[in-house]
Amino acid sequence: MAKRPVPDVEQPKVEPEIIAPGDPRRVGARASFDGAQQRVYVARIGPFGFAMITFALALFVALVFLALLGAFVILIPFAGLLLAVAVAVSLVRGPFRRWF
Repeated sequence: MAKRPVPDVEQPKVEPEIIAPGDPRRVGARASFDGAQQRVYVARIGPFGFAMITFALALFVALVFLALLGAFVILIPFAGLLLAVAVAVSLVRGPFRRWF
């Protein structure tokens, strides 16, 4: 059995910068892109904030549910009307079809 050739390992183009835990440059969270720096502030959510987010999410889900329920409430009579029209058309066309 022939050995497969091992592809050459590609070296990284840029070395990562390692910042020690006690380094004074490490203040807050940072994100860099092509040399531009931007601070990202992350806040902890307390119990009241968590309750408000949960309430807002539950309200959104309830509104979507009511919208879907309303659509079905409107569509059910519409489907019944279409069925009644289809039955009426078939009843009206029935006697005339025999003449042709």
